Amino acid sequence: MTETNPQITIRQAKIFDVPAISRIESYTSNTPWSADAITHDVMSNDKAYIVVAVCGDETVGYADMWVVAGEAQLNNIAIDEGWRGHHFGEALLSHMIERAIELGCDVMELEVRRSNETAISLYHKAGFQDIAVRRGYYRDNREDAILMNKDLNAIEADYETR
Repeated sequence: MTETNPQITIRQAKIFDVPAISRIESYTSNTPWSADAITHDVMSNDKAYIVVAVCGDETVGYADMWVVAGEAQLNNIAIDEGWRGHHFGEALLSHMIERAIELGCDVMELEVRRSNETAISLYHKAGFQDIAVRRGYYRDNREDAILMNKDLNAIEADYETR
């Protein structure tokens, strides 16, 4: 599956994308996933769905989710620092929601740092609801995580009425 935005293409990640994903992950996360963990999701984890956002020849972002028992767990959305502000995060999130629906998921869940106001705003704009707070969730600084979810059945019903 490939989607095109006026400036980016979103496509499923391949093994040759791992260095770019690792680079983005290392610059955007306080606790980055290792190249081995990313490689596992790209190559071996049949529950994982990973995409990259590409602009020209440059990988500018990526998203990773796991699908288990009818639920999508959105693990990461990351945009390279120099490419932020172009709505690439929105495009990646929309793509992941659509893919989760295609895979028959009922709900999408995620955790986000309480201090990540930009991401929280993006998720609220996309219709995610705050469900709970996971106290001390992040191991690097014991920051709380906000657990959020989105009912994908409501979206499916909305699409069917159009």
